[in-house]
Amino acid sequence: MTFLNGTLLFGAAALLVPLIIHILNRSRFKTVPWGAMHLLESVVKVNHRRFQIEQWILLLLRCSIPVLLAFCLARPVLTGADGLQGDAPVSLVVLLDTSYSMDTSDTAGTRFGKALAAAGDIIEATSRGSEISVIMTGGKPTPLFDQPVFDSQAVLRRLKQQQAGLGASDMRAALDEALGTLAAMKQARRELVIISDFQPADWSFSGGDVAKGIRQQIEAMKVPPELTLFQVGSAVTQNLSVDSLEFPRRAIGVGQRLDVRAVLQNHGPEPIEQARVTMKIDGKETSTTQLSLSPNGSTQTLFPCIVDQPGSHTLEVEVTTNDPLLSDNRFAAVVQIWDVMKVLLIDGDPSGQPLKGETDFLSVALTPYTFGRVQLSDLVETRTIKPNELKEEHLQEVRAVVLANVSKLSDDQLGWLTSFVDQGGALLITAGNRIDLNWHNEKLFAKGTGLLSAPWGESRGTIDEKAPGPTAHIIAEHFDHPALEFFNAPTNGDLSKAEIRRWQAVGERDLIEPDAEEAETTNREAALVLAQLDSGDPLLLEKRVGDGVVVQMTTAIDGDWSDLPLRPFYVPMMQQLLTTMASGLAPSRNIETGEPAVALLRGIESEASLSMLTPEGTRRTIQTATQGGHELARFSETQRPGIYALTLPSTETIHFAAETSRGESALEVMDQSEMASLAEKMGATVAESPSKFIQQDRLRRHGREVWRPVLMGLLSLLFLELVLQQRFARVRG
Repeated sequence: MTFLNGTLLFGAAALLVPLIIHILNRSRFKTVPWGAMHLLESVVKVNHRRFQIEQWILLLLRCSIPVLLAFCLARPVLTGADGLQGDAPVSLVVLLDTSYSMDTSDTAGTRFGKALAAAGDIIEATSRGSEISVIMTGGKPTPLFDQPVFDSQAVLRRLKQQQAGLGASDMRAALDEALGTLAAMKQARRELVIISDFQPADWSFSGGDVAKGIRQQIEAMKVPPELTLFQVGSAVTQNLSVDSLEFPRRAIGVGQRLDVRAVLQNHGPEPIEQARVTMKIDGKETSTTQLSLSPNGSTQTLFPCIVDQPGSHTLEVEVTTNDPLLSDNRFAAVVQIWDVMKVLLIDGDPSGQPLKGETDFLSVALTPYTFGRVQLSDLVETRTIKPNELKEEHLQEVRAVVLANVSKLSDDQLGWLTSFVDQGGALLITAGNRIDLNWHNEKLFAKGTGLLSAPWGESRGTIDEKAPGPTAHIIAEHFDHPALEFFNAPTNGDLSKAEIRRWQAVGERDLIEPDAEEAETTNREAALVLAQLDSGDPLLLEKRVGDGVVVQMTTAIDGDWSDLPLRPFYVPMMQQLLTTMASGLAPSRNIETGEPAVALLRGIESEASLSMLTPEGTRRTIQTATQGGHELARFSETQRPGIYALTLPSTETIHFAAETSRGESALEVMDQSEMASLAEKMGATVAESPSKFIQQDRLRRHGREVWRPVLMGLLSLLFLELVLQQRFARVRG
């Protein structure tokens, strides 16, 4: 407790006045002889004690009155354990949930509308000179301003321009961002306010040691902030969402069929009947279907698509239904349609006879329509050369290179090939009887820093028909790699039917990984096994090198070491492998919200200015940066789900699709007990409304004045003193 007018407490000394008067009155008496006094002695003895108590009661009341009067005039204020800070400025950070679940609406408006109103009330109530930072949590933690600002009106103006509908919130990352911001602020009093709908999906980390760790992190800060949780919105039981789009990750050519499968989820206890689902390609509606969903059920619908133009194209599936959240009723993706992919085949064992050269079967497999002379076009265009014919210009226009049973290359050729892969090219290296193992291991593998995925080991199996040895087969398993997932369907071929008569072993797996420092400087990654032989040896290994990829095949690509070229699945296998390698050159254009949209560009001037169209319809200018032999365009503000369109100087458009998880589509929120548990674990308080938060904040800053109840007590004592004096006087009379 403290006093606003502390000097007036000295007025409590006035309690001495009635005490002195009482003492003086007792000393003013006269002794009068009276003969009949002895007749009253018994009465005096009976009433003396009562008279004395009455006088003490009146004296106590008369002494208390000036004490209470002085106490009231001093204006006492309750402050709790801390001292008053009054109108001292505060460092305030508001974590504002802008994820897509905040678009949930009811009769009172959207959750985000309520959150904006609450944030505005809290910010407007801050003291003059306070520094304020608002961090929006949707997609990724993003400050409203680059630095905390002192102008609350500027914060309020910009806050009114914000919208929800961003990606799912990462509340753990948002808390780290908020605490880091608070730690850099200057004011002695600091507050962190979290305004959210508090969905369990966003706070799944709050159980166990994580929430306690957050509390310990807060308590360990030099100036620990006051943490307040403010919940907006109520639980909603019904919602329908488009959860994902599934389509082949392999390369798709012009005119080829593209099957797009949409996954829809009913998050409510009521069935949904005849929901209209629309497929759009490049914003144009191409097909429509209707479907029904059972309570809390999921379903899929297939849209066969054909795109007749090469380049970047957008796919969108949207469901039309009456539910409280529309932001998750659509899902978008981007697909690249190829006109032709040029592949360079370097034949290490050429032959003048048909199908006797090392790459003859491969060339036919990659261009079956060309060799068949039918009126259909191939996705791949091949060119075959001998190793000694390889020149730097050969690598300028191709997307993939195959080193088929190549003995060795010159240092210049190896340098050109390394640069090709580093800048995003694809390279397939196959085994064979012509390869120089020492050169491959020394130059191509180079202790894990070269192009080769793994060092060559000893040869296994035999091709001697007179003395056949053990053979190997590809293990039939579920393939996760896009190049082989086509064969997860049994109707597309059984890879285990192929007989591998001879293959090349590779070095131990731990030899593949270079040490961390070397891996960082050379930009190499460890190899990944794509397909395995039942002998325990890998058949296909993949390694990322720079911006490109290298696949190592441990058997020959022709029919000398296996019967792969004679199997029906050889054509789709080679096509899937090479086109997937060649089409995966650029960074993915289907990204999570908050991830940067990155494009590697060739053929444009350095530091070019490009235009990015966002889902909100605004255009942003970005500057490219030179990286290797191409320009890199990066756009980081992808918190909002939807399509981002990058326009190049050539007017070509590259699309990106930013999407988020559908964990927030189940619209339940924490109840009171869950909120109380979360607040207890994090050392926070729960505010029921902005007005109560402001009232509680004012109490912390100014305390609570109690002079009014003290005044009421003073008036009560005055009245009581008057009543008792008259009553005691009547009794004595």
